Amino acid sequence: MRFLHKLILLLCTLIILSSLIQFFAFDRFFLTNTNSLLLATNEKAANNLGEQLLAYFENAEESLKVIASDPEIRKNQELLDKINDIIPEINMIIVLDKKGDISHITKPDKISSFNVSHRDYFQHAMKGETYISGVYTGAQGREVIAIATPSIEDHNIVGVVVGTIWLHENKLAMIFGNKSFGRNGHIAITDQRGIIVYHSDQERIGEQDKIVDSLEGATGSVIMKNHSGIENYIGYSTVPELGWHIIVSTPTTELTRFRSMMLYEILTITILTIIVVAIIGTYTVRRYMRPLENLVAAFSSVKKGKYMKIASDSYAPEFDEMIQIYNDTIRKLEEVHVALQGAADIDGLTGAYNRRSFDKILELIKGELQAGSLNSLGIMVLDLDNFKRQNDTCGHLVGDDILKEFTAIAQAVVGPRSVFRFGGDEFAIILRNISDTTFISYAEEIRLHCAKKLVDCTVSIGLATYPKNADTIEELLDFADKALYISKDTRNKVTEYPTDS
Repeated sequence: MRFLHKLILLLCTLIILSSLIQFFAFDRFFLTNTNSLLLATNEKAANNLGEQLLAYFENAEESLKVIASDPEIRKNQELLDKINDIIPEINMIIVLDKKGDISHITKPDKISSFNVSHRDYFQHAMKGETYISGVYTGAQGREVIAIATPSIEDHNIVGVVVGTIWLHENKLAMIFGNKSFGRNGHIAITDQRGIIVYHSDQERIGEQDKIVDSLEGATGSVIMKNHSGIENYIGYSTVPELGWHIIVSTPTTELTRFRSMMLYEILTITILTIIVVAIIGTYTVRRYMRPLENLVAAFSSVKKGKYMKIASDSYAPEFDEMIQIYNDTIRKLEEVHVALQGAADIDGLTGAYNRRSFDKILELIKGELQAGSLNSLGIMVLDLDNFKRQNDTCGHLVGDDILKEFTAIAQAVVGPRSVFRFGGDEFAIILRNISDTTFISYAEEIRLHCAKKLVDCTVSIGLATYPKNADTIEELLDFADKALYISKDTRNKVTEYPTDS
């Protein structure tokens, strides 16, 4: 895999891991802290609402105590009606005698006559208490709450003044109806028995709220399901003076929706980041990494002995200087390579081609013979006579001069590209597309020049030709070598294969 691809994959992996860490960290932090925050908020709201509810009833009690303490007010129907109109907490005021019969009522059209001596609020008030009843069904079938306080004259209880609150009217609802807790949150108030006195959903007023039975302590918060099976954050508070419960609920779905929205945002940002990284990576690959890879491939070709130049017009301008340096280097390497290659194929002493070149030309000729592209071929194997004696007697410098002189003679006759030095004083000559007569005449010319010019040395030569003597290069070489041995017997001789011996 390419380096940049690995880098892009690494970056994408890091982004994904970072997103997962953010996801789990956010999820845990968000849920833990938000749960605690919402529970604490609802609990505080329940406590505040409890204080408001208590103040609401205290105001109603004070108003009723004023009426109960003044006989003139209790007996004045017109004044009672006016007072009822200015007391927002109470729907109806009833003045009772000590038998429980109605003396005066602010809405006589609602109730003409009725005895309430059996009601608990009347009985408590007759004992000198100001009492707030639980929810009960009134004479007109309403669900009501009664606040009763005793009427005292000369230290004697002479009757009871009652203020009633109709649960389905707007008197109690007006202090809680404008409260909101989340999109679907609600407030519930229950009496001592768990009967719902107030609820954001008025249809539930008068029902039994089973949540009350699960609450522990006077105040607190908990996550639990409501009557509909929906999980809620519930904060609750008990008003000690009333024994009533204030319950503030917020569905957890609100938090879940917000949490999901945040997680989707994290996921979206992650995907967008990966796309951006991929786009940047792709652009970088096309603009920078691919040219670099091409440069690496070009350098690799140099390692294999191939010199590939690069055209700069297909690269970004940033690579111009690099490509120019590379192409200059390749040009110099080519020059050095050609020089070294030539030096590797040439015998350093004589200037003739060496055995390495001879083996290469044999492989080339072998292919030509197999392809049938040669009409004729002559191989000449040569060996200097008395060379070892001269080398040992006169020294290596003299021997080197003899070898150089012989090479010059042979190259002058057949050309420099046809003369090869095997090693020591052994040489070979290969000539393509030459007649047998010409080939023999070249051999004789070389022999005669050597006899005249070389110091105390002559040359023995063995010849073999194609197609006269053989069809393969191996056989030609072998036959020429055998002919040379015949020439060596008498020295200074040219022998053509097949020999007469």
